[in-house]
Amino acid sequence: MTPPAKIVLAPGGLCCEELARPLPLAWGVDGSALLHGLGPLPSGWLVAGLDQMFVADPALTAVTLPYRQWRDEPQAMALFERIGSDVVPRAEFWQLPIWLPGARPPPAEGLVFHAEHELCLPRRAARPDGTVYRRYDPRVRHTLAFRLADPERDGERFTRWMNDPRVAYFWEQAGPRAVQESYLRRQLDDGHLYPLVGSFDDEPFGYFEVYWAPEDRIGRHYRWWPHDRGLHVLVGEARWRGAHLVRSWLRGLSHYLWLDEPRTGRLVMEPRADNQRLFRHLPAAGFRTVKEFDFPHRRSRLVMSERSAFFAGEGL
Repeated sequence: MTPPAKIVLAPGGLCCEELARPLPLAWGVDGSALLHGLGPLPSGWLVAGLDQMFVADPALTAVTLPYRQWRDEPQAMALFERIGSDVVPRAEFWQLPIWLPGARPPPAEGLVFHAEHELCLPRRAARPDGTVYRRYDPRVRHTLAFRLADPERDGERFTRWMNDPRVAYFWEQAGPRAVQESYLRRQLDDGHLYPLVGSFDDEPFGYFEVYWAPEDRIGRHYRWWPHDRGLHVLVGEARWRGAHLVRSWLRGLSHYLWLDEPRTGRLVMEPRADNQRLFRHLPAAGFRTVKEFDFPHRRSRLVMSERSAFFAGEGL
């Protein structure tokens, strides 16, 4: 899918390849910029354009869209309503739920007691359906998306991935298709997690499980907060491996979880302690090592990402 804006950093400033013109910017001393009105814009251009401006210039702290110049552009007015101003700060912009397509389950209220864990925790929202996140990543020039896994649609592909020796070593779940489809159904029925399939340009490349950390096995090994989320990850397609792509989908998956639950302040992972290939990519996606510890069946490493650091630093 062609993005509605292609913003690049040029010698004279930021330029939009899609509009074939430099952006009319006035730069502030605080790292912000004022973007003068551009006239009528293609649908979706403003969100994509601001997103790519912040990626192209990591030092850009905010973009002002002067109301008098932008008030006739519906995209700008919709954004002003969300932000509450005609100033669009970097971190606040990236925390708007504009990359979450479709209907979202309503937020859950109240507490529930989990007899199995002997814990009283926030009631979790119902899992979503269909595509839960979609964003064009200008760093890799591909559209990243995540959707709910489907045993029938994904069974053959998931079985192939799980029986890849490179994946089986870490997931320890090789087996025939019937076993893999049964596993996916159990994950879909589990109230504390749900499985996702990731794609670049609508081509599936990997499998991901997102879960509530307090209810998971990891919750016994660190001092969790009630809305902490966790990740299990694998890339099944060799052509979508590589450092730049790992950073893209890991940042994107983190972004989805920050948007999905605004009360989530931390993300955790617990990969095998010998997964050095993954560890090389984690700092660039905002994850730091907390400690190593032992599950009954393996030595693992606890790694963590914090919302404030993600949006203030690594970002997208």
